[in-house]
Amino acid sequence: MALRLPRSVPEKVKTDWFQHVTQLAGIQHILNQPYSTLSGGQMRRVALAEELIGDPSFLLLDELTSGLDEFSDQEMMLWLRDLAHSYDKTILLVTHATYHLDLCDSVIFLHSGRLIQHGNLEDIFSTQQVASTAELLGIYRDDALVSQLLEAPASVEMPVFEPMSLKTAKPPSGWSQFPSLLARQIKLFTRDRGQQWMHFILILTFPAIVAVFATNGLPQVRSLTLSLDTNVLHTMQEQLLYFKESFKAAALISGLAMFQVVLLTLMGANNSAREIAKERDILSKELRAGLSPTAYVATKFFQVLFLSMVQAFWMMCFVKTLCGFPGSALAQFGILFCATLAMGSTCLAISASASSPEKASLLSIYLVGFQMPLSGAALALPMWLSAPCQPFIAAYWGWSGYLMTFEATRHYDIVKQFTKTSIAPYNLCIAVLSAHILLGLIASVYFVRKRNSQ
Repeated sequence: MALRLPRSVPEKVKTDWFQHVTQLAGIQHILNQPYSTLSGGQMRRVALAEELIGDPSFLLLDELTSGLDEFSDQEMMLWLRDLAHSYDKTILLVTHATYHLDLCDSVIFLHSGRLIQHGNLEDIFSTQQVASTAELLGIYRDDALVSQLLEAPASVEMPVFEPMSLKTAKPPSGWSQFPSLLARQIKLFTRDRGQQWMHFILILTFPAIVAVFATNGLPQVRSLTLSLDTNVLHTMQEQLLYFKESFKAAALISGLAMFQVVLLTLMGANNSAREIAKERDILSKELRAGLSPTAYVATKFFQVLFLSMVQAFWMMCFVKTLCGFPGSALAQFGILFCATLAMGSTCLAISASASSPEKASLLSIYLVGFQMPLSGAALALPMWLSAPCQPFIAAYWGWSGYLMTFEATRHYDIVKQFTKTSIAPYNLCIAVLSAHILLGLIASVYFVRKRNSQ
């Protein structure tokens, strides 16, 4: 409704008009039924009801009855006839179905894009001395007769109309569309039990996986001291043991930080990889009807933002409690949330540009798969490879920012002493991830707008 009716129209008028259109279309009893379970005729009625919401004066319908059985074809044609006669609609229907052309006020027959005959079907039957559409089509298959018809004047001269403006209204602004689109997005999400269970399982299991890998090594980190007493009472063996344990602790801390960030980026990709691509067909239709690309992307972003917030918060709480990492909980939540949302925004842009949900999912998985190696934090990559890649790798900035949250503790000193990868300042990490989020949103709006122009 918000996409078709101006903002100035009162809500009660919109509600009354919606009920009128659904009653007119005969779809009141299927409003809460999943679209995929509708019959072909019901789907056509829903599609027409969507167009009638804007109360257009003129309807151009292409193959509306294609694929329907004879009964459904007649039902649809009777409805169209009632729309034209009772509600003052001008309807132009392009069709190859010839079951019920007698319900049309006027019929135009074309051959290779050229007019053969035009007029009332009974008049055309009388002119050609046939009794049925099948016989008439048999005549049209005769090239010689078609040539004669093309040279002869049409059976009924086509009227000439003066140009006139149709009754149309400017679509509502994006600000007006956003609340309705957001309400629709929330309703779709709450109805999809499978998607809810998948998010719930990921939120519970991914932090547990991090904790499993941390169980054996973290007691050593907690008891480790960085002070080396080099007096003669300590042997070289004890010093070597210290460095060995420090190296293990550094690898563990760095690895756990990266592991939870990568798992969160995987959840971020899952939040948005299919969100726009799966609605490709309906999106194209709504864009032509006046849907605001910015408002549409904003509703998808709000869903991704909410999921990212929940996922990052639970990961931070679980890992911090179980693993005993020091540092500010708020700062750790902030960097994990930004890393998750950055990947979600990037994959939202991928979803907007992809031609199918499958391609969007595949590209998003590839992107997440390259996060850990290209960050340089887990592998000793050469500088010429890691340096140019790191600005584009959300996991690197999440890893750096997370380590910086316990900068004043021995955990950070251990990692800093043994890692070769530079650790970026916390504020810089937040700034870069925020840029990822913003660029992802801009790219999403761009690709949605581009789809409207195709």
